[in-house]
Amino acid sequence: MFYHAKVTLKPEKGKGAEKIAFEPDLTRDDLIEKIALPFTREERFFCGGVIVQPSRVEAVKFNQTEQSAHDLWNLLSARAVASGLLWVPQLSDVSSEGSDITREVLEEAKNATIPTLAAVAQTVPASAMKSNRVFVVHGHDRSAVDQTEILLHRFGLEPIILKNAPSGGRTVIEKFELHSNVGAAIVLLTPDDLGGIDVDHLAPRARQNVIWEWGYLVCRLGRPNVICLYKGGVEVPSDLHGIVTIHIADDVRDQAQEIRRELREAGYEIP
Repeated sequence: MFYHAKVTLKPEKGKGAEKIAFEPDLTRDDLIEKIALPFTREERFFCGGVIVQPSRVEAVKFNQTEQSAHDLWNLLSARAVASGLLWVPQLSDVSSEGSDITREVLEEAKNATIPTLAAVAQTVPASAMKSNRVFVVHGHDRSAVDQTEILLHRFGLEPIILKNAPSGGRTVIEKFELHSNVGAAIVLLTPDDLGGIDVDHLAPRARQNVIWEWGYLVCRLGRPNVICLYKGGVEVPSDLHGIVTIHIADDVRDQAQEIRRELREAGYEIP
């Protein structure tokens, strides 16, 4: 089965007629998770190549078909030619085919249980905990990344470094969520940026994506399973003061014993 979403958008002031955002050939789960659920929660969502603001939505329609949108479009075009019409169908016209499932999908989205961050932290699959994969969060310190990768290989583990992993057409956040399905992570807090309350009070900081990924992984994997390697006097967010970090200087591998101990504590079997 193929699932399609058609969103009719109100015209922006002074910019003509309404617009159509159309997202074809979804799975049912993607239809609910990526479009119906944020719509019912009045959150922004992505549809048909645009970010949709809830306030601009005039109507939504979800339909289910046995054929793909491209095959249906070809069928509509053939019908138009056979009827002698000059009308050229738009891809979004396939929303008139198949079964209209708008109401049932919206009801399912409204009744969906949205897991809390605490719940997410408890849902790491057992297969991930028993694997040899370790996710590595890093900034611009290429040497630190390479040293960490070499060390993990030496331990017989598989380092997961996002930029080296296949994308498969996914967005960055989707790719991150997929490949962070691991038992533990190493976060490299290296002085890649400068920040502060004003230009006269700047301090070395890790990149913003590193801090965000750190927080995400703490929630997903549990704080004991996220190992922080700290370098060069990096400023740590005040909420995280007191968290034990492993200090590194010139070479991550100088702290191999400490890192091995923490990984063993996280459940990895390392000689």
